[in-house]
Amino acid sequence: MGQEQRLAFLAVEGLDDWRVAYCGPIARFATGSVRAGAAFAAAVAELDELAGHPPLVDVRPDGVIVRIVADLAELDDGAAERARAISAVARAQGLTADPGRVQDVQVAVATRLPIDEVLPFWRAVLGYADHVGDDLVDPLGRMPSIWFQPLDPAKPLRHAMHLDLSMPREVASARLAATLAAGGRLAFDAEAPQYWTCADAAGNKVDLVTWPDLPVPEDAPASLDVVAIPRAGARDGATRPDMAQGPVGASPERRPRVAAGPGDLEHGEAMWMAFRAASDLVDWPIVSWGPTAWFRTGSLAASAALARDLADLAGSDRMHLDLRADGIAVRLARDESRLVEADLALARRVSETARAAGARSDPSMVQTVQIAIASKADDDVRPAWRELFDYAELGTEDLVDPDGRGPGLWFQELPAEKPLRHAFHLDVSVPRPVGRARVAAAVRAGGRIAAGSEATGWWTLADPAGNKADISVWADRADGVGRAEP
Repeated sequence: MGQEQRLAFLAVEGLDDWRVAYCGPIARFATGSVRAGAAFAAAVAELDELAGHPPLVDVRPDGVIVRIVADLAELDDGAAERARAISAVARAQGLTADPGRVQDVQVAVATRLPIDEVLPFWRAVLGYADHVGDDLVDPLGRMPSIWFQPLDPAKPLRHAMHLDLSMPREVASARLAATLAAGGRLAFDAEAPQYWTCADAAGNKVDLVTWPDLPVPEDAPASLDVVAIPRAGARDGATRPDMAQGPVGASPERRPRVAAGPGDLEHGEAMWMAFRAASDLVDWPIVSWGPTAWFRTGSLAASAALARDLADLAGSDRMHLDLRADGIAVRLARDESRLVEADLALARRVSETARAAGARSDPSMVQTVQIAIASKADDDVRPAWRELFDYAELGTEDLVDPDGRGPGLWFQELPAEKPLRHAFHLDVSVPRPVGRARVAAAVRAGGRIAAGSEATGWWTLADPAGNKADISVWADRADGVGRAEP
């Protein structure tokens, strides 16, 4: 992808439904139900304009997120035509765009070693694919991408990872203001509005990034006026009031959202145990987001047809569906706290429906990634992260994306005597057999086991530069996918 494709897309009139993030052009359309979302997805899958370029479609109970490509580097000259066709389907079905709800996350792994000494470890531990340059991406387009940041050998590796949060240019100032009001600090702004670097009280850092969505070259001179440039051909009122730019440092009124309290988590744990004990749920490995299944279909049209069948099931508004050109992921509820007894029967009906449609279950494709953020007891860091990511609270230690797209954030309290040298690490939750294979592959790729074992339910692995990832299998059944605990 060159600058010309990105800038050309942003200059096209009539694309005010769309924003550009690391994942490329992205739009969210409010629907109101999984059934309405599946109907929209099915109509999109039939578009002639998408032949040979299937989009990535995520159906949620209250909306549908559509991406033209899996990554910004794949943006091509025909993307604008495809985006316009998808928007036309949305308008025909009476759907409204909700651009203030889109964003994308990627992880930057810092290294003083040559990148080719570190990258193989991350490819193996995440099961990712090589991409343009030195990037790694999730082949299914469901988890955050990884890029590698070369460091000056003289620079310390105290915070060897950081997160990049890409968002529409209209929301950046308000999001930054809310972050600062919640206890964050502005660590670097010399490149604003291309990006701002924010830090929490423990020093963990996030780049709040707008450059993919700016209608200027990435290396254009910094000017805050750029974020206020209107969209090409934007309709009057296309920008919602809650997306309006305010001055940096302002404190907009926002209502904190809570996904679940501690009591909900206790209920969720009991439901996890019920799923683990159900030996007939062979399609449903249990990962940190709860029971999830992957069904191979062979085409986006087949995935959309199956989504419509699933949407007709009782309880379908409890499901999150990720439609891809080769299959569909089905997750029950957003997190374990929302699981109920009826979900056991719903999981069985989903499997029966998928088999009747000719889809084949492949539990090995299931995984989730969350980011562990370390701090000391006196560092009240979670409020700043909640505002920066616009996430919801889950219990007392976690934040989650209400749309179920972005990685979960887990806040790890460290003992006072433990240093914060590597304050970030990734948690990769996979089925138990996949976990064993991932650990072996990561060690072959130059990593080492720093702690843990299958008996503890997780391994901590370190790459040659010392950056860490946990392979977690504790949530899944003790004897592997589809087998009940004794």
